[in-house]
Amino acid sequence: MQIYVLGVHTDTGKTHFSAAFCKAFSYDYFKLIQAGMPTDSNFVKTLSPTTHIFESGIFLQTPASPHLAKKLEHLHYKAFDITLPQSKNLLIETAGGLFTPIDETYTMIDYVQRFKRPCFLVAKYYLGVINHILLSLEALKQRQIPILALLLMGEEDILIDEFITSYTGVRIFHLPFFTPQDFEAKSQHLKTQMQEFMQNSSC
Repeated sequence: MQIYVLGVHTDTGKTHFSAAFCKAFSYDYFKLIQAGMPTDSNFVKTLSPTTHIFESGIFLQTPASPHLAKKLEHLHYKAFDITLPQSKNLLIETAGGLFTPIDETYTMIDYVQRFKRPCFLVAKYYLGVINHILLSLEALKQRQIPILALLLMGEEDILIDEFITSYTGVRIFHLPFFTPQDFEAKSQHLKTQMQEFMQNSSC
């Protein structure tokens, strides 16, 4: 199955989760659009050398919102021209949050709605995250984008988890942020958490 990895905003841990998930479940990796260096693809490859990495859909040198980087670099791509690789088991990491622009017209969630696949939503714990998570889940549901689960990065906060689960009914998994030294252990921990879920989801 092809699965999107979406974030409630930028810097939530999407690439950390992607590396651990690809390692745990032998998925290929594709970065939809990369803005700036070092690349997320290199991060995944460094941690999980056996993961097959496809070339990013669009590469931008400027570490900024893609629509701005596109203008600064005088590029002429259109969002819906980005094609997804032909891979049976593919994790597709988007950039930024759901409404981060891809070009002057469309955002990440517009692309996901057009080329619909199930998704994981990734967030991390901080003041205001409940609001960002609920808004993101609501946007995905309104566009009928299948939500597999919510991934919360960092040390667990049971009170936040309980409220989100009660309010939305969405399944939550956890992944602590990791270093290269403890990546193997953390990816195995993720696999242990999610193995039955993945089997039942036919992913």
